[in-house]
Amino acid sequence: MAFFNAKFAMAVLTVGGIALGAGGTLATIHLLPQLTHANTAAAATTPAAAKPQPILFSDLPGVVVSIPPQPNAPSTSYVDIDMQFATYDAKALANFTTLQPIIKAEIISLLMNQTSAGLQDAGVRSKIISSCLQIANNVLKQNGMTSSAANGTSPFTAAYITNLVIQD
Repeated sequence: MAFFNAKFAMAVLTVGGIALGAGGTLATIHLLPQLTHANTAAAATTPAAAKPQPILFSDLPGVVVSIPPQPNAPSTSYVDIDMQFATYDAKALANFTTLQPIIKAEIISLLMNQTSAGLQDAGVRSKIISSCLQIANNVLKQNGMTSSAANGTSPFTAAYITNLVIQD
């Protein structure tokens, strides 16, 4: 009888295993297309990563200004400065070119208040860079020539001194 019970138990286990295998196969066949469709739908609704915008540069070359070497001295020195302004807005480049004489005049006025000794200081140069950036942005905004004003951002994001010659 023990032999019969062992064979019976093996038969029950074999039939049970086959039934579980068949049930698992049927469940996979039925559920797999639904899971694939759900993943595809989720992927379709996920927004694509934003494409990085290229940085564009606008040049302001050859600003030459007579400056005094020290405060309250005659202007016997000069500074020759070239700058570039960075933007992501292509319209800002065209508008910068149109308004360049105004921007250049305001930067010349800014530089005329400097001394050659003062321009040797990195802190002063940093303030001049931020002031020049502010001048360029303000001139474009005041003349309504920027598409960035609509969304509240400045047309130019950075300014760089690309050449600085101080002659005493």
